[in-house]
Amino acid sequence: MPIYEYQCLDCGHRFSKFWRSLARAQSEPPPPCPRCGSEQVQRVISQVAVLDDLGGLTPSEQAAVNRQAEKEAKILPKSKIDEFRAKKTKGRGG
Repeated sequence: MPIYEYQCLDCGHRFSKFWRSLARAQSEPPPPCPRCGSEQVQRVISQVAVLDDLGGLTPSEQAAVNRQAEKEAKILPKSKIDEFRAKKTKGRGG
């Protein structure tokens, strides 16, 4: 049961149509524009999200996770900060 996206060539309105079967979607003419009623409509390629193993992240979600990981990688761990402070204190004669 596909959902196809269309754009009206007269008014520019984009809309979706749910088809009961793939055969009907391919054999019947495209639906008229719900905004202006024009039959001058064209099917357009819709943007899709691909999920890995039915539970993965969309590309935009994965990009957000990657950005957060990069931010966290730039932060020094507490152990490195303590090590730096210890060296600094020894250098002062303490």
